[in-house]
Amino acid sequence: MIAVKQMWHSLLDGAPKMAAARLLLPLVATMLLSGIFLPTQAHQAQQKSSAARRNTPSRDLHKIGEAIAKAVLDKNIETLLSFDRADLRSQDEASLKNTKSNLYCYIFDSECITWGDGNWRSVYDKLSQAHPLEIRVSVSSSRYDRQLYGSLFFYDASAVSEKDLGSPAFLCKETPASIASWKFRLESGKWKPVNPLFDSETGAPCPGGAAASSQ
Repeated sequence: MIAVKQMWHSLLDGAPKMAAARLLLPLVATMLLSGIFLPTQAHQAQQKSSAARRNTPSRDLHKIGEAIAKAVLDKNIETLLSFDRADLRSQDEASLKNTKSNLYCYIFDSECITWGDGNWRSVYDKLSQAHPLEIRVSVSSSRYDRQLYGSLFFYDASAVSEKDLGSPAFLCKETPASIASWKFRLESGKWKPVNPLFDSETGAPCPGGAAASSQ
């Protein structure tokens, strides 16, 4: 009888310890799991942050492309000119007020385009008739001045692929009717246009191509 009482008291004395152990076990397990997963998550977050920093110039230029496309589709000349080269802005503003000027026709009105063999379409027509309209950013560093350059391509994704845009022959053939482009350079962290509005008067993006709106 005494032995049974001693056993009973021993179990009662151990009960709080067992209960405490049951409470502590999940806490210990959580700490262990945190030690395993938190460094991994931190590493992944660091990788994502680094990737984001690397992609920031491309992302920023794409946002500019979106704003430019909207300005063209809305025929918002004031907004469009805000992306123009500073040294050309006044001249281009005067040209875009004249609905028969080469620049106005090049950007907004296919009907008055007089150059080419009849296949040139305005930037407005290229963008408005694209379903869906795609904007591609191509960024590269120049080996000559070590500056970062970026080109915007506006095109109909149902008719043109990204692979097509890598072919000079394709660009020369399709730019008049279906592709609009504009070249920029990264200066002090901001994208500035290198060429006039939508590469007018340059022949770009066709290597060695004839200038369009200057003809």
